[in-house]
Amino acid sequence: MVTKHTSIATAAIASLCVISTPANAGEHANRWSGIHAGAFGAWAKMHSKSIDITGEEFGGSTAGATERTDANGYILGGTLGYRFQHDKWVFGPEFELGYINGNDLKVVNGDDGVLVDYDGIYGSLTGVAGYAITNNTLLFVKGGLAFAKIVNAGGEFDGVGNEDSGGRLGFDGNESGIGDRVRYGFTVGAGVELALSTSWSIKAEYAFAKFKNETYFDPDGENDEPFKFEDELHAVKIGLNYRFTSGHHRVPLK
Repeated sequence: MVTKHTSIATAAIASLCVISTPANAGEHANRWSGIHAGAFGAWAKMHSKSIDITGEEFGGSTAGATERTDANGYILGGTLGYRFQHDKWVFGPEFELGYINGNDLKVVNGDDGVLVDYDGIYGSLTGVAGYAITNNTLLFVKGGLAFAKIVNAGGEFDGVGNEDSGGRLGFDGNESGIGDRVRYGFTVGAGVELALSTSWSIKAEYAFAKFKNETYFDPDGENDEPFKFEDELHAVKIGLNYRFTSGHHRVPLK
């Protein structure tokens, strides 16, 4: 699955590498250390699995029956980080914060459904490690904590506006599980960054995030039909960074 969703990232990273070594690279040597801030946009693919723990829905009588749905969306956000550099090795912390949007509703068997909806905060706190293959080109990997606001629903689908027993989002109030909260998990990624000048750089990056599973109950409060939700996210990011630096950083890498 990861291979499928990394194809776009691979193409973007390869295109940056092609243009990453100008003829006058030695004259425009770039050091990567210091504070950097930037902005990014991303295409995102969301995968969500709903598990009917009691087996009352999703075809009935099968405990643990599952339904899946996928959503396409986007992320817009900002980046703030600090990098240390030793020779060609670069490492440091990085924080991302932004807005994520993407949703999908899948109806099966006529009256069963599963919904995933990202609409709100997104962020990550990661450690980044990289290697400067030229003065202007940095390859990097990263990993750490990710979080996002996710709405999940699964179970009997009555239709929006026709919910029974105090249901919402189109789902029945006593035969579904519905939840809405900020979810936390882990993220890993890799990419390439190309220096345009001493301070400015562009990057292409692929990131994967898997969030901690959550179990939600029926909205009527009886808590007799739990549904567990498993969610993960693939994102291909393009960003622009500004590095706060001074003249002494314009030193060629060894």
